[in-house]
Amino acid sequence: MKKIKIEATIISQDLKVKENVTGTIESGIINYQESNNTYVILDINRNEMIRENDAILLKYVFRENQETIGTILVKELNKELEIIVKTGTIERDDDKYCVSYEVENDSFVYEVKYVEV
Repeated sequence: MKKIKIEATIISQDLKVKENVTGTIESGIINYQESNNTYVILDINRNEMIRENDAILLKYVFRENQETIGTILVKELNKELEIIVKTGTIERDDDKYCVSYEVENDSFVYEVKYVEV
């Protein structure tokens, strides 16, 4: 696995969170841990994102200009909820991945910039 420096940003109407962390990349799969102990796995080849912390396990699949079914597992209740993910655009370069999407009438832009260390 190659070590990478990551700048991950999530922007919504009410929120902007930026993380500067170190992670890994192998075969198009980026792994990193945010400062709030959320683990993120981003598969840039399959356009899939998994976010997990003590409370939830979230799985989204992005398909440009399409709706997909994502899941959110609420760990305390051991209950999995299905959620519609409306993907807008997906941009991918050698050192950046950016996706715009909508969940429950909230719009998000998730961007990951990375460079090998």
